[in-house]
Amino acid sequence: MEYREIFSKEIKQVAKLHSELAYFIQQETKDDYWDFGILPIEGISEHLKGFINSPERKIFIAKEDEVIVGFIAGEIISCHLPISNTNKVGYISGAFVLTEYRGKGIMKKLEMHIVEFFKSCGINYLEVNFISNNLQAKRCWNGLGYKTFREQARKRME
Repeated sequence: MEYREIFSKEIKQVAKLHSELAYFIQQETKDDYWDFGILPIEGISEHLKGFINSPERKIFIAKEDEVIVGFIAGEIISCHLPISNTNKVGYISGAFVLTEYRGKGIMKKLEMHIVEFFKSCGINYLEVNFISNNLQAKRCWNGLGYKTFREQARKRME
C-alpha cells in the first residue's frame, strides 16, 4: 500500500470516492438533511483542485495497484471560538476508505499523514465533524483518539 499526497491527475479518482462518502452517509444515517440526487464528479473535482499546491490544504491518499482505496482531506481554518487563544485549527473535511479495505489500518495511516502536515504548520488542534448517527464514523474517529468537545443541534421547521 502506498500512502502519499495526491497528484493533480488523481483528482477525479478522489472525487469519485468523495461522492461515495456522501452516498454512504446518506444511506448510513437515513437523514433527510442528506437528501440529494446525483453528485456531479466535475463539481467535486473543481473543489478538490483547490487542495493542490495549497499551503493550508492537503489531500493524502492510500493507493494499491493503481487504485486509490482511501483518502483524507484537511485544511487550516479559523477556530470557531473567537475569544480563544487558539486562532487556527486543522479540520478534516473529508475521509473515506473503500468498504473492502476497511479494518486494515488504512485510515489510521492516512490520519497520521494529515497530523504531520498540521504539525508542520504549527497547528495544535485537529477537528472533524460527523453525523451523530453515523456509527461507523464515530467508532473510527473515537478509535483514533478524537473526543467530543461540542455538540451541534438542529430543528426542522415545519
